[in-house]
Amino acid sequence: MSNLTKIRTAARLSGLVLLFLATACAAATMAPLATQNGDVQGLMQDGVAVFRGLPYAASPEGDLRWRPPQPAPRRNTTFDATVFGPVCPQSQRGSTYLTGMPMGEDCLRLNVYTPAAAIAGGARVPVMLWIHGGSFRWGAGSWPDNEPFVLANQGVAVVTINYRLGRLGLFAHPALSASMPGEPLANYALMDQIAALRWVRDNIAAFGGDPARVTIFGQSAGGVSVTALMATPEARGLFSGAIAQSGASRIEGDRQLRGTGLPIESLESDGLRMAKSFGIGNDADAPAKLLALPVADILAYSEKEMPNSMNPVVDGRVMPNDVSRIFRAGRQQAVPFMSGTVDREESLMGRYPFKLEDLMRGDDPAPVRAAYADLDEAARVKAWFADSLFRGPARFLAGEMPRVGQPAWLYEFSYVGETLRRTESGAAHSDDVAFAFGDLGLRARWRSEAPPTDADRRMAATVMGYWVNFAKHGNPNGPGLPNWPSYLRSTDQLLELGPTISPHKPGREAVLRFLDRGYEAALSAPKK
Repeated sequence: MSNLTKIRTAARLSGLVLLFLATACAAATMAPLATQNGDVQGLMQDGVAVFRGLPYAASPEGDLRWRPPQPAPRRNTTFDATVFGPVCPQSQRGSTYLTGMPMGEDCLRLNVYTPAAAIAGGARVPVMLWIHGGSFRWGAGSWPDNEPFVLANQGVAVVTINYRLGRLGLFAHPALSASMPGEPLANYALMDQIAALRWVRDNIAAFGGDPARVTIFGQSAGGVSVTALMATPEARGLFSGAIAQSGASRIEGDRQLRGTGLPIESLESDGLRMAKSFGIGNDADAPAKLLALPVADILAYSEKEMPNSMNPVVDGRVMPNDVSRIFRAGRQQAVPFMSGTVDREESLMGRYPFKLEDLMRGDDPAPVRAAYADLDEAARVKAWFADSLFRGPARFLAGEMPRVGQPAWLYEFSYVGETLRRTESGAAHSDDVAFAFGDLGLRARWRSEAPPTDADRRMAATVMGYWVNFAKHGNPNGPGLPNWPSYLRSTDQLLELGPTISPHKPGREAVLRFLDRGYEAALSAPKK
């Protein structure tokens, strides 16, 4: 072997060693990548290229508070994307796992995780954009010590996003609305999500992702966001598939921006009440006074005066109508759709002693009591909560997808970790998230429990396999996975994701038929 050959061989071996160290061991700084806003520099860690805290829009502070997100500024210097950016302002009581994270209004940030092969110039990979839950009040796309490396190593790029929360993400006041003629109003959290999707469309190719294959997926408030994004014209063409996990919604009709005599208080009425608590009226001076309110004061008010719902509202523009009416009219985005719930959604109620009347919003509870005649009152309240907010809506929306010629798949997640089955009667709200990411460490971060068993890990690999197949092919089915039939009202089959994975009709069919009748009555009646 010549000296030149030896040198070249040694160089190649050295490069391989460095690549191994960068991708399998300690994180290594990467060369900058070019985006439309300027160069960014991330890390190679655990076989994944990681870019944290990337601004996808301008900071919504000062005069930009309660306005649609504006484009992120162009930078002339390389942006350090090795650390997370601030999370959106929120009460720490609802998101203890974010304790110690920087927080502020300059929070419209996202994080990108791409397989090393894609970032190195290989074929572009599908993108999965995660929308976190938290009742639109809490949470973040930043998961300290629990990032989606496992999922990204399945050959997909994963994007996690922040969006404005609480009354910073959903707010309206008549005087504020009047001061912004021609602008979209109220649904700032949803507008943020759309801005993040536009950023992905324009930039993800630089990170090895395919902008033509973007799947949005989210849980709880994130699941609600998924169906809202399917319904809003502003997001059309920005994604190719959608997965809604435990997306609570109201098929009978969403909250409205303004109006009186509605089933749910309008958002502008809520805004008037908040302004009044700060001595702010409904006059020409109100907008400036509202914009000058300290974030801490807005958070403190929200903790003591919770609004009816923080779900997106019908504003006539971003959300032109109720999500259910848009799906019924066949005006939702025509993309493959997956939707489902856990079998114990009522766990979200905690220990609060809710009464059935509390959940009925003024409607007569007698028909509900008759539909659940086999249950005592306490069990009836829990069942109605789960069925009316989660199971019924997921099934309804999946059943409307044939109107746009796209398939849907419906599931119920009921798997409980092997060491927990003696103490837990079913899967609680959010338990499916760690399985979808294929990383049971995510669940352990939230709940103290014994290490997962081999059976638990196999279940996580199975659930993640369905999700990844869907992102790659628009269909969750694939080699080695039990067949998951698409959902049709005529067959009414979902997939049970439990210790045994099998398709079957949903439980409590009589109650679901009762809900169906209510939905049809509501959708056929003139809208108030």
